[in-house]
Amino acid sequence: MQAITDPGNPSPQAALLDVLLVVLVSAVAFGLELALADVLPWGDEARGVMAVLVGAGSAVWLTLHRGRSLADLGFRRPKRWWTVPLWIIGIMATFVVAQGAAASVLGQLFDLPAPDMSRYDYVRGNLSGAIALALILPLTAAVPEEVLYRGFLIERFACLLGGGRRAVVLAALLQAVVFGLIHFQWGVGGVVFASIMGLVWGIAFLLCGRNLWVVILAHSTAHIALVAQLYSS
Repeated sequence: MQAITDPGNPSPQAALLDVLLVVLVSAVAFGLELALADVLPWGDEARGVMAVLVGAGSAVWLTLHRGRSLADLGFRRPKRWWTVPLWIIGIMATFVVAQGAAASVLGQLFDLPAPDMSRYDYVRGNLSGAIALALILPLTAAVPEEVLYRGFLIERFACLLGGGRRAVVLAALLQAVVFGLIHFQWGVGGVVFASIMGLVWGIAFLLCGRNLWVVILAHSTAHIALVAQLYSS
């Protein structure tokens, strides 16, 4: 697992400022989405898209503004492209197992509801809607979310925690919690579901050499599987 020890990384103070700025602009964007809900061309099914895109855009800008590159966010070529499908299969299998294990353990403590996917009811039995959603989600969710949570927050949280391997592990846990909480519109079950996804994706991001392409493709695969499940339900 690659530690965040590059002397070119932001200082803890700069990392904190970066995180606060991204949180602020994302919150403002989400507030505008709510305020302009009646005039925006999308409905509840896409609520939060603006906040994610603005947050990811600000993360990219802050990275470049500090003299770093897109490669520092994780946009680098895999050393061996033929291993990428294996990574995706491994990530998806791990996620399924982790999700089942978490549901089993938490189910013994309290009644864990299923994620609330009612905002996507229009996809059920709607082939054109399902195809459109499967094509849009990678651009509006998988790419910006991986940039923001895995590429940006893991590094910034690790810098805040002092760097080193332990800090990186804690950063991966912390970003998973944040990732889960921003999916509050999916209900309690959705928060748990998204937190597990964020943790698996975050660990995979670190283990594969902090390569965003791997987790973006895995994230997109998960979205396609979810859309197929919704369509057929």
